[in-house]
Amino acid sequence: MERTVLFTKAVLLLAVVGVFAGVAVGASETVSGAADTFTVKLQIDKPYCLLNFMETLRTRGYYGPMLYEYYQKSKYSDDENLAKLVQQYSSVRFTYPYHFDGYPKYRFMAKGRVTSDVFFTLSARTDSLEDFKQMTVGIIPFDDHRRLFEILEAAEPIYDELIWKPYYGIAKERLKGLREYAEKVKMGEMPGLIANFLNSNWATDIPLIVSFSIVPGEKIKRVPPPIGNVIRAGLLTESDDYSWYIGLIVHEFSHRAFAEQPLAMHQQIDQWFESSKSPHRGMVNFMFNEVLGGAVGHKVREDLLGPHEFTYDQPAIKAFDEAIYPLVTSYLDEGKSIDQAFVNESLRIYGETFPNALREYSSLFQAYYLLTDLEENEAQKLPGPIMKNICSPMMYEVKTPIIDDQNINALIAYDFTKVIVITKDHDRTIEYLKGKISELNRFKNLNTASDFALSCHDVDGNPYVIINLQSLETFEEVLKKLKAEKMIDSNNPVVPL
Repeated sequence: MERTVLFTKAVLLLAVVGVFAGVAVGASETVSGAADTFTVKLQIDKPYCLLNFMETLRTRGYYGPMLYEYYQKSKYSDDENLAKLVQQYSSVRFTYPYHFDGYPKYRFMAKGRVTSDVFFTLSARTDSLEDFKQMTVGIIPFDDHRRLFEILEAAEPIYDELIWKPYYGIAKERLKGLREYAEKVKMGEMPGLIANFLNSNWATDIPLIVSFSIVPGEKIKRVPPPIGNVIRAGLLTESDDYSWYIGLIVHEFSHRAFAEQPLAMHQQIDQWFESSKSPHRGMVNFMFNEVLGGAVGHKVREDLLGPHEFTYDQPAIKAFDEAIYPLVTSYLDEGKSIDQAFVNESLRIYGETFPNALREYSSLFQAYYLLTDLEENEAQKLPGPIMKNICSPMMYEVKTPIIDDQNINALIAYDFTKVIVITKDHDRTIEYLKGKISELNRFKNLNTASDFALSCHDVDGNPYVIINLQSLETFEEVLKKLKAEKMIDSNNPVVPL
């Protein structure tokens, strides 16, 4: 089973020192640290840089595409020793999940935590690997902890030669410029207004820490989720667009501030969505945190630079951000907090922005549960063609097999689009599905020996897309056909290849 939740972002609180060659980086420097403002610490932390480097290599640049691209062009791209260290790092388990009870299902950042979050948070409050090692003892089993730090210690000389020594001086100058810019635009005054808008419990005595990794280059495409009170980002050696960083920081702060609302407020907002009659209440509730963060970050950049284009790389989020932006700015300008009227207006705006959201494949595949009869390794390849041909999803799950009551019950209970990909035992599988999904019984003459996509809604309006394939090689062709069709046609629900 694979679950990708593109909104899951989290943070904590703590302080930081980064040291190299006896030079303290960001240990005590703050931005606008007066009593009525937030303390914002901008710093470079060597333990975080090293941990982020190994994570970048492990994920092949998922959250660090620019750093990974730089690595690929270096002499270390085919270094057997480093490759072995990355393989060993990947095998060490230091991610154990835990959660807090009572939070609504879509508040992933508030309720869902993992122990690796604690490691990343603590990497931003220590000044050496040895301090980091001692600080994290007891979080995971001793043997895993020992192996992790043996790997990091072995990788440190490589990281030093590749990144730290040639670029630390440049990064330090960029950091100095960013601190000066942040002071100039009074960044410390920004979080208070945002926290009030988001009904947050984030008190001014909890510092906002921004821990930068060093990235040789001029563009950042993606940043890791914030954790605790720590925002993680790459500090570019070839860019001095400091306003971009300010927008990024407030965007990420918004996610954490939203997560740090009182539990009762999380439950209240969820109840406002549930009590609405809007058919979009589930999707908007799911998107809420990300959309609000995007709108807040955009407002700050417009306040600094004037009007400019929305640049979010997820089309649905970008479109919704742009549509909801006037509502968000009005609440911020008036010093108002999210209330039921805001929730109801957000639902109205979403329906107006995506009038065919309940039928368009580009909307339906924003969040989906995919059940298939393929083997696990083949099943995990299915989201790729969907992303390529229809849309980049915000969340998806992949499970196998189909003929399994637990899997079918989970599919039926899923709030968003339910996708089934059949590649074998076609007649038996269709009959099984008809026994579980009553809506399918109205389709009497399905040619199970052909390739087709059956798209429909059940009596409650829940969307199903059932793809029947004689060969997995035709999967992408079916997706292209769906893209051409654009939306579910209730009069012609079966789309042949």
